[in-house]
Amino acid sequence: MTIDGPTDPDERADWLAGQGRVDEAIAILRAQIVTDDWHTRWRLTSMLAEYDRVEEALAEWRTAIEAGHRAAYSGLADLLESLGRIEEALACWDAAIAASEPGARRQRARLLVELGRDEEAEAAYRAAIEAGETDAGADLGRLLAEQDRVDEAVAAYRHAADADGVAPWPLGELLEKHGRVEEAIAVYDHAVAAGHGHLRPRLVRALTGQGRIDDALVVIRDAIGDGDGDGYRALGYLLAKADREQELQAEAARLKDTGGLLELFFLIGGANSSQH
Repeated sequence: MTIDGPTDPDERADWLAGQGRVDEAIAILRAQIVTDDWHTRWRLTSMLAEYDRVEEALAEWRTAIEAGHRAAYSGLADLLESLGRIEEALACWDAAIAASEPGARRQRARLLVELGRDEEAEAAYRAAIEAGETDAGADLGRLLAEQDRVDEAVAAYRHAADADGVAPWPLGELLEKHGRVEEAIAVYDHAVAAGHGHLRPRLVRALTGQGRIDDALVVIRDAIGDGDGDGYRALGYLLAKADREQELQAEAARLKDTGGLLELFFLIGGANSSQH
């Protein structure tokens, strides 16, 4: 007996749609939706929209919203945006805000930024911050920085500095760009101490640029102490670049004596790269 395509529901829905059997594919996806199943509903609405059944797709999201599934606001707004129905998308985000959907204010502001409606976007970000969404400060900081409103941008970034998921490097980068290097160093140093070890190279670069070689070496050795074997490459580079040949040779001899051949390879490689 020949099997009529794949039997797995997800694969079968895609296969049926590819065969032109769209109604069957949609029926399978509809049958799979359970409670607040955002992903399957997204697949269903995407397929409906792809086959010019837009109003059905919109109705799916609206039905989910009416059933109390707040995450469906994002699906409806995204679909409206993709259709170019921008004012409806903004109204959807307004409804999401009224329903206390997390992140809705930021999403509305993001859309306004993409539309070039910066004043409205700024107001939306500030409203998000006022509502307790401190991570919106990072988005506001980015917007203000693009307008060269540096002091305001710095203040916005600082407001968001301790919020979950907010990267500290944009603030440091902004400060460096405008010659406020010592402030940038303080940002990177605080971030590294808070566990953002990947920012050590930025800290080392900023310290080196200020002529603070000893401080930069401390940061590199801390990285090595934390198990960052590639830190030896940075150590070799900086010692060679700063003409501290005696320290470089002493480190190389120590590694050779202790059998740290891979680390020695990195150290020498870093020293050689400083000559280019």
